[in-house]
Amino acid sequence: MQIELVKGVHLTIIPTTKYTTTKILVNFATKQTLTNSSVRNVLVNLLVNATANYPNQTVLARKLATMYGAELDGYVTRVGTTHNVRLNLSFVNQHLAPQMRINDALDLMQELIFNPLRDQDELSPQSWQLQRDNIAATLSSWEDDKQYLAAKRLLDLYFTKGSVMKVPSTGTAEMVTKVLNREIVRAYQNMLAKDQVEIIIEGDVDADQVKRALRQWPWQARSSFETDVFYHQPVWSNVQVGSHQIDIQQAKLDLAYSFPVYFMDHDYYPALVMNGLFGGGPYSLLFKNVRERASLAYYASTGYRPFAGYLFVQSGINSQDRQRTQQLIGDQLKAIQDGQINISDLKQVKKNLINGYLVSQDNPNHLVERALISNLTGLHLPANPVELIQSVDRQQVSDVAQKLKLQAEYFLDRR
Repeated sequence: MQIELVKGVHLTIIPTTKYTTTKILVNFATKQTLTNSSVRNVLVNLLVNATANYPNQTVLARKLATMYGAELDGYVTRVGTTHNVRLNLSFVNQHLAPQMRINDALDLMQELIFNPLRDQDELSPQSWQLQRDNIAATLSSWEDDKQYLAAKRLLDLYFTKGSVMKVPSTGTAEMVTKVLNREIVRAYQNMLAKDQVEIIIEGDVDADQVKRALRQWPWQARSSFETDVFYHQPVWSNVQVGSHQIDIQQAKLDLAYSFPVYFMDHDYYPALVMNGLFGGGPYSLLFKNVRERASLAYYASTGYRPFAGYLFVQSGINSQDRQRTQQLIGDQLKAIQDGQINISDLKQVKKNLINGYLVSQDNPNHLVERALISNLTGLHLPANPVELIQSVDRQQVSDVAQKLKLQAEYFLDRR
């Protein structure tokens, strides 16, 4: 059930006795801009590392230990065009530890959000620069992963000039190093006053007790949130092409396709199956024909982004095999578009998707994420998508594949 605590602040309670832990997730959502992702990334790291009453990581860790090893996490993520700051607290439920009360966890979450460590007009005055620099160092280290680097440069080609999607939800190392404390304070104030807030609590809890506690938090009403979170951009008239040469052993060939089939659209489940058949798993054509049969790739896979309307291919190859690999990738897609789909392969792909869904039911994060996505998008999610996946046929897969249009190709070559 969903309750509006004040305008723009919503509570969703997921009652369940299935898991040994109770989860509290607080999500702050706003539209991403070209500059806010880096500041908000630093902000959430400060919030979960110290508060006024727990002024450093050691003291806060001791507090979590007294809560039977409760786990606290804070991070940023993107859903379509929304930028999300998330604080997540998991703790053992009261049946296993009767002394662990839900109000203790709620009090800690309130402390984290509303009582950060600050002095005058600064947040975490003694440690914020160290936290900022550590984040920048982590982001910089990601580019040591050449598969990540190639994917990042592909998307820089794919997205149009000035698009917020060019900027990662974490910001970049360069952006983070320039963050000032006054910008963090301003981002914090805006987050508390303006972001849409979704509080998701999952576990065996007393709903009335939770509501009473959360209504005591100092929330402010805020403007309604635009639920159209999906990213759209015009189709490029020409394929965008880029390449670089660096010191690597294995070249990377990545492709990006416009794929205007969005989350929970009519063709959403056929799109999931099509992605699985093209390159989204061990039964895919890219895996079987490009990697295994032709031995042209060390890896070859696809990823589908239903909140941003695109699909990408990643592959690791020998430099001299670029043209052959790209041709063979295109051949696999054309086969799907032409309806040359092996029924046995189709069944295996659907079975794999269904198994993945069934396994996710054992993960306590699954229902929390579903509820959050439903609240952010305003969409109703089916309780059980198994039948929807199972009903996808060969013609639907072929039809939806025809919506793919190559937009960008990036080649990271060895010197």
